This record gives sequence, structure tokens and C-alpha cells, in this order.
Amino acid sequence: MKILQLHELNKHQKSDIEVLVQECLKADGLKRTIYLDNDMNFFENLDSFYLLYNGRRLVSVLAIYEPLEEEAEITAYTLPTERKRGFFKTLFYKALKELLRFGLYRILFVVEPRSESGLSAIKACKANYFKSEYLLLFRFHGTKEEQNSLIELKEITGEKQEEAVDLSSKIFCTDTEETRGVIELALNTQYMNCYGACLDGHLVGICNVSYGQEKASIFGFGIAPDLQGKSYGRLFLQQVMNMIHKKGIKSVTLHVGSENTRAYSLYTSVGFTVQTQYDYYEYMIEGIK
Repeated sequence: MKILQLHELNKHQKSDIEVLVQECLKADGLKRTIYLDNDMNFFENLDSFYLLYNGRRLVSVLAIYEPLEEEAEITAYTLPTERKRGFFKTLFYKALKELLRFGLYRILFVVEPRSESGLSAIKACKANYFKSEYLLLFRFHGTKEEQNSLIELKEITGEKQEEAVDLSSKIFCTDTEETRGVIELALNTQYMNCYGACLDGHLVGICNVSYGQEKASIFGFGIAPDLQGKSYGRLFLQQVMNMIHKKGIKSVTLHVGSENTRAYSLYTSVGFTVQTQYDYYEYMIEGIK
């Protein structure tokens, strides 16, 4: 057996992971894949990927996704024929040591409700249910006419960064430095953009978009607290979707928490549909030797 602890993946390693994950998804009837880049992590030097090979064949993989300073999400897959041999535990132990190196003690396991092997691992770790989240999908069909709107869409640049940080912190009740890290990531990453909603020249909304070749993902979408429930969110979302459509994107995904009923209603009312549900289980690292 050979174990690789990696900061980033090369083309061959990504291919190995994709083959493994697709085999697991097919066998288990699941949908969730693994994000194979580290450009979303708060700590740039964090080793995010753990691969266990039996000869030349990849049999188990674990990935860390850490967009926020104080918590990390973990997703892992092991080939069905190689389970119950301690491979996940081995990779998990290595990941814990790396997380502790950066002072990270809070882990969220991400599991589909139908994942028997995932739930078994959660039970073994004695992790506690934290929340559920839905993956929503929107598919573009045909062309869409421009609509007049009170909201003006603008891309956030360096000069508007601090205003965007302040607004985002108020919307999501997050720490300023944590929020600044997320927005700086969107500003400095080639395939991500941060957009603002302007009303009478004032920034009142924020939205981040990550672009692929045919698919985009929305995250960090919100409207100023004093303007929520007044249709500005819908107007802003329509502007964002129109802009994405103009770039030739065919579909858009986003995640929304089950507890956020207002956002869920907004997204589904404009055409987003539920693709799958993810459950989050919390695990606190108490220290390992």
C-alpha cells in the first residue's frame, strides 16, 4: 500500500480519483463528487488530498474543503470491494494531523442520506448531525429577454472590496477577516468573480460566481438585511442569471441550507430544482498523538 498526502493534484491523480468516485457512485446510487482543486481553501498551504494506492490502483481517497478559517469539510470514498479494511480510518488520521497543524478543530463530514458506508463511518466517528443542505440546479433554455430593473449589476473590484466585505459580514453575520478572505479569493482567482447589486449608487447585494466551461456555481448570495423581503433579492438574482447566460453557460448550481426557507423559496421560484440532499455531521478534534 502507498499513501500520498498532497497539496495539489496532477492530471493523472485527478483521473484516478474520478474513476474511483464514479465507481463508488454507481455502486451506491449516489451523486456527490469531490472538488479536485485547492483554490477555495482559506489556508493556502493546507494539504487537501489523501490517496491510498494498492499497487497502481487507487482504492481510497479523502479530500478536505476549507473555505472558512475555523472549519473544514471532509468527503471520502473507498472502492466497494476494499471497504472495512481500515483505509478511511488511515486517511482520516493523516488528515486530522494536518488540520491540527493549522489549528483547525471543527470538522464537517458531508454525506448523502442514502450512503450506507458514509453513515457507518459517521457512526464510528461518533459525529453529530448538524444540518442538511440541498444542491439546486438551473438549466438555461433558449434566449432570455433583458428586463428593466431597479438593481444595477456591477463586478466588485479592489476599490469596492472593503464595502463588499462590510456588506457581506452584515448579511451573513460572519467575522470581517473571514469574509475578507472569501472575497479576496473571488477577486484573485481566474475562474471566479464577485458581483454587487447597486441601488441608487449604493451597494446593497453581493454574489460570488465560480465558472466552469459549461456550468457555473453561485455562492455567497445575499441582500442587505433592511432590504430583504422586498423583491430586491429576486431582481438581483435575475440580473446575475442573465449575466451568466450571456457567457454561454448552460447550467447553474448552488447550495442552500434546509433551514433557510426564504432563500430556498426564492431559488425554486425562479426555476432551480433540487438535485440531491447532503447531510452535515459535526466532529470536534480533541487531540491525537
